[in-house]
Amino acid sequence: MVRRVWLLMLAVGTFAIGTDGYVIAGLLPEMGRDLGVSDSQAGQFVTVFALAYAIGAPLLGVAIGSLPRRPLLIGSLALFALSNVAAALVDSYGTMLAVRVLAALTAAVFTPAAAAAVPPLVPAEERGRALGTVGAGIAVATAIGVPLGTFIGGAFGWRTTFVVVAGLSVLATAGLLWKLPAMPPEPAAGIMTRLSVARVRGIPTALGLTVLWISGAFTVLTFMSPVLDAIAGIRGGMLSIWLMIFGVAAVAGNALGGRAADRLPTTRLMVISTCGLTVALASLGALGSLGVHGSLGAALAAVALVVWGIFGWSFAPLQQHRLVELAPQSAGVVLSLNASAIYAGISLGGFLGSVALDHSGAFAVGWTAAGLEILAVAAAVAIAVRVKRHHQGAPTASAASPTSADSTSLPL
Repeated sequence: MVRRVWLLMLAVGTFAIGTDGYVIAGLLPEMGRDLGVSDSQAGQFVTVFALAYAIGAPLLGVAIGSLPRRPLLIGSLALFALSNVAAALVDSYGTMLAVRVLAALTAAVFTPAAAAAVPPLVPAEERGRALGTVGAGIAVATAIGVPLGTFIGGAFGWRTTFVVVAGLSVLATAGLLWKLPAMPPEPAAGIMTRLSVARVRGIPTALGLTVLWISGAFTVLTFMSPVLDAIAGIRGGMLSIWLMIFGVAAVAGNALGGRAADRLPTTRLMVISTCGLTVALASLGALGSLGVHGSLGAALAAVALVVWGIFGWSFAPLQQHRLVELAPQSAGVVLSLNASAIYAGISLGGFLGSVALDHSGAFAVGWTAAGLEILAVAAAVAIAVRVKRHHQGAPTASAASPTSADSTSLPL
């Protein structure tokens, strides 16, 4: 029971971070008008956050990675709460960019540390589900936090949304202070240690796949508001409903991915995940290109969001599970590297989505995302094929469990 409580608190923390990171997609018009910038410029709040996270995660990991995990988790989440209070008070575009960097750096400490806290505290056979629980905070943020934050922002102003996120962060901080058990620090991981982990067979290609997967998704997710407005005139309160549809599907996808990772070969599952996500993103581009609008466009957009949520969000726990098995003695380091890859991809996706929106309109955003996701499918297929060939040449490994046989001693 105690374990469930601290897992829940970690999930609440990632929920607050996920809400903070993603809710801007629903608040872009309001924030842009208030701060005197365009939608594409406001989208840079996402890009800057992601870029600061991608750079900060490995550097901060080196600087503070040897500290005890419990105070590290509690302290970083408390600072994240303060950064959201600051976001609610800023009155200029430049200041908001700086505040987003601060929020990103605190999140860059908490998120990988939260995932790394799981392996030493749960049995190996429950690792996928436990990682899925922590990751569910992000998925639930998409399901509830983003639409609720969008609704609150529309009703009471976008600044109120950041106040609510700060409150959630304080709640999670108090819960971790109360229930999170003490954990030994990881061995000090300097730059050379991290580079050596990054060179472990299978990890470079896995991290590359992470970048492609998330960049395709965030090419659209960053600019979800103008994309859905262009397809079906979905804005305001209606936007919150469509974001909730997407988020509920994301929760289901995250849960399915976590359970599947404990039972089935992860490389094969990641091929399925990226294929489904490609179809969903391409359909959003197709709806605009074919001129499908009104109620039909709204209904088909909802279907695309459901497919996206289920297939796209199943990827995260699958990838975390695989990376931990590739480097079980360096779980914190490899998950930190994966977090950097995720936010590098988010930054890339936000940039490419901004370029597509400025030069070709909202419809081009979906097609740009689909192009990136096709590359992710190709990478996932290549990894799965090489893993299969490796195990065909190593019959003794076939007696292992499906996930361990799929994820250890890879030639990639």
